[in-house]
Amino acid sequence: MCVAQCSLGLAGGPAQTPRAGLEDRVVIVGAGIGGLATALALRKVGIPCTVLERADSVRSGGSAIALQTNAWKALDLIGIGDEVREGHPALTKMEIVDQDGNLLTSFGFEGLAGGPHEFRGVSRQNLAERLAQLVGDDVVFGVAVSGVDVTSPDDPCVLLDDGSRVRCRAVVGADGVNSAVGRALGVSGVNYAGYSAFRGMSEFPSDADVPLEGLTVRQVWGAGIRAGMYPLGDGRMYWFTCFNAPDEVVRLPPEEMKRAALASVEGFGAGVREAIEATPADAITRNRCGDRWPVPGAAVASGAVTLVGDALHPQTPNLGQGGCTALEGAVVLAGCLADAGPWERVSQADVAAAFRAYERRQTKRIIKVAAKASAMGRALQIPFPPVLLVRNLVAKELFDPTNFLKHAVFEHPPLVQREVAQRAST
Repeated sequence: MCVAQCSLGLAGGPAQTPRAGLEDRVVIVGAGIGGLATALALRKVGIPCTVLERADSVRSGGSAIALQTNAWKALDLIGIGDEVREGHPALTKMEIVDQDGNLLTSFGFEGLAGGPHEFRGVSRQNLAERLAQLVGDDVVFGVAVSGVDVTSPDDPCVLLDDGSRVRCRAVVGADGVNSAVGRALGVSGVNYAGYSAFRGMSEFPSDADVPLEGLTVRQVWGAGIRAGMYPLGDGRMYWFTCFNAPDEVVRLPPEEMKRAALASVEGFGAGVREAIEATPADAITRNRCGDRWPVPGAAVASGAVTLVGDALHPQTPNLGQGGCTALEGAVVLAGCLADAGPWERVSQADVAAAFRAYERRQTKRIIKVAAKASAMGRALQIPFPPVLLVRNLVAKELFDPTNFLKHAVFEHPPLVQREVAQRAST
């Protein structure tokens, strides 16, 4: 049996050490958007949890996130949707142009299949910080998790870098694509897709200075490289460039990173270079793009351990669904645990069964999203001019408005604490 060998202090601040007394709690590893949302969703259904984060403060992992219909439904179910919407305008239109700025196709988001749809750009940092504020003292920073002991799956222990072992009721790995919890479960690594991306957030004097007309999402297609952008409000605009590249990790000083981002779109029009120029050099990142397709309908872990977000299903960014499905997964996981019954009455076997039900549901859904994203990436990264001509001619078919946001359709019943529901029905 695992015995807690450290003390957890929840007073806030860096370099904290987890306290003893987590035996009846879910420990969530990772304070990214998925982990923090999972904590709030579990709290909504009356399940106690603690989030352990390696960093000394909130980690944002990027400049902005496109929250689509499924993400907003998840945030509404958690109870914070309206708060997050404030100050972030709803985007209304998709526009696709070639690298010279010539229009290939455009369409509005009204009337799309599975609607009404909602699409808003949100600062990752602002979202993560607000989620952390709401989780409050249940998030502990400065605690480095090295893995999880699953020798006895129904009695998991979180392993810390300092050699401590933290006993808990259940473990949720929300620690990203290189998840330490995932490694302990034998989950394979991410498959590189053949392209990387620069990302950033422009800072213009006002919305009137943003090189976009209206509340528009713009994609710019080139040969083996593409770009995209959308407004965030208050003169800010998210942008990315995606380019074919060898599988390598590239780290550059900020000014060199900015020059490399500009060089990746040499000759591009449509506001791409203006967006990069208006971005602070230290706010530009470069990331490799890859995925790992889950086996549809399959269990991923065993016992009282599971994964959420990128730790479970990393995806290429072509549909903008990584963060959205992490939020969605937080709600599904909480709902599955709530369905098992009041937390103080459920057995470890019940917890394990709830985790397997969650994994089966998520893997069955996410394989479709991941496959669609991968196929779109392959089509849009074609580097050969003769093929590009055909691709651009059939842009309207590739981006069929009927199905453009179909992957963002998500339904889930309200999150209800089961003991409350039982009292209400008697």
